[in-house]
Amino acid sequence: MAFEDSDRRRTTVLLILTIIAVPAIFFLTRADDANGDAVVDPTTGEVIAVDGDTMAASDNGPSRPPLVASDADPTFLDGPSLDSSPGVAEIAVPARPETAPVRLEASYRSTVAGERTCLVSSLPSGLTVTVTNLDNGRSTTCVTSIAPFTQNADIVLHTDTFSLLADLTEAPITVELTQ
Repeated sequence: MAFEDSDRRRTTVLLILTIIAVPAIFFLTRADDANGDAVVDPTTGEVIAVDGDTMAASDNGPSRPPLVASDADPTFLDGPSLDSSPGVAEIAVPARPETAPVRLEASYRSTVAGERTCLVSSLPSGLTVTVTNLDNGRSTTCVTSIAPFTQNADIVLHTDTFSLLADLTEAPITVELTQ
């Protein structure tokens, strides 16, 4: 991919600006350093410090100040004290269901009476249960009803209720039944 004329012009202008700006910035900032606040020793006339940086007698530039040992005792700042007995932390544990969850195979049928009715062969009629699809975590509630003897699946939901849990093409699905 070749440069176009406009790209060449932009590159040329940026190159010229860079060639002019970099030396100008260098000389302008160097002049500030030379005119900085200098501390001169009145007895010898030597520069001791420039802008807070001390200078050694043999150096022309700043150096580190000498280390001086202090005879003062260390100072400890007061702050909040730690509680020696922090107490007991309470852990929130969800309540256990009345009955253990049951894993079943669920299917659907449009002839189930009521959208919130589910036909279950292993539970008594009239219980409100939560049906959770183990593949995607979606759940719904339904009221159990006694299943007919000809039912092949463990639990049969109304078509509209089953569609809340999974796509109809995925039937049968593995669900967890909790009360």
